[in-house]
Amino acid sequence: MTLLKRTNLIYITAFAIRLAMFNFPSVANTLADRIELSTPITSFKRLTEGIYLYNHNVPPYDGDAFHQLPLLLCLFSFIMSFPFSNTIPFLYSTVDIIIAYALSRIAQLKENTTISPSTVAALYLFNPLTILSCVSRSTIIFTNFSMVLSLLSALKGHSHQAMFWIALGAYQSLYPIMLVPVLIMILNNNISIVGSFVVYLTGLFAMSRLYVGSWSFIRATYGIILFLSDLTPNVGMFWYFFIEIFDQFRSFFMVAFQFHMFIFTAPICIRLRKQPIFAMTVLCSIMAIFKSYPSAGDAAFYLSLVSMHDELFKYCRYGFLVSNLFLYASVLAPIFWHLWIYAGSGNANFFYAITLVYNLGQVLLLIDLVYAALRREFDLEHPESIGKLVIHK
Repeated sequence: MTLLKRTNLIYITAFAIRLAMFNFPSVANTLADRIELSTPITSFKRLTEGIYLYNHNVPPYDGDAFHQLPLLLCLFSFIMSFPFSNTIPFLYSTVDIIIAYALSRIAQLKENTTISPSTVAALYLFNPLTILSCVSRSTIIFTNFSMVLSLLSALKGHSHQAMFWIALGAYQSLYPIMLVPVLIMILNNNISIVGSFVVYLTGLFAMSRLYVGSWSFIRATYGIILFLSDLTPNVGMFWYFFIEIFDQFRSFFMVAFQFHMFIFTAPICIRLRKQPIFAMTVLCSIMAIFKSYPSAGDAAFYLSLVSMHDELFKYCRYGFLVSNLFLYASVLAPIFWHLWIYAGSGNANFFYAITLVYNLGQVLLLIDLVYAALRREFDLEHPESIGKLVIHK
């Protein structure tokens, strides 16, 4: 089988699997309710509720249920007006295929990689987390779509396209603004392109204001991300902490938690300035771990970026442990959720404990990858040290 035929087979098979799963409404609806896959700011069910309110002349942002951006509201209001029942499944499946293709093109443009671009695409498309996130119709897929296209555009040298896509990603989820310095590094440290980012982001806000007729969407979308006003459980570390904390300490710890994520951006970009794609991988993993409303779709995206750094794998030390932590969390999270919510034989500690195991696995993976990148860089600069223990005095 030729490479082209194999690549086409990967895309066709992945597309068919997604459409087949969408054809079982009970499966798709069950996945849409899973808190591991959908959060208050990415839930498709909440999006449809907002569309219903908007179409019936009720301001969707007046309550505390709808937290999606106005342009998503506009897009899906238009798409759901079509008489075809498979429009949404086709849209989500197509976006996933485009993300996989963009990842394969990034793998082609990346230096020092031996992994096949079609393998990178396959690892993304057949990752269970990717498939489940797609079929759950989580809108995180559109944020991932924007981020991967921004990276691909930057690698191709298209500065304005890169700034448009990252502005769209930041508009949807706020946290992708952390990736702007990485894109600047890729684009030969061209600081002037920040102006393009500001212009595009301002344009998106202006279009949103025109569509909904007010600025109320800012409080309902970015406000919930920054201040965590909805404490619906998820796979992150914020919700349980802020349920338990005393109100007088809430503001302090909210600032500390949010600042904790953004503080990584500068040191990572400085230390990994020679490896900008890896720097973006690290920042995406930090977002997936420490954002206020993470989901499995966040992990699926950065794991696909990890796959193209195959030159680092021989330096990794915790592969077996990390794999077991991911497997352990994937199996037990639904069980502990059922024991807590449905069986009534458990409590919130059950589920939160397994989310800590899941995030421990992600943190260990991140530490291992950063160590591998730095050790490989040291070995390239000091060939005599290859295979030897290095002690820094």
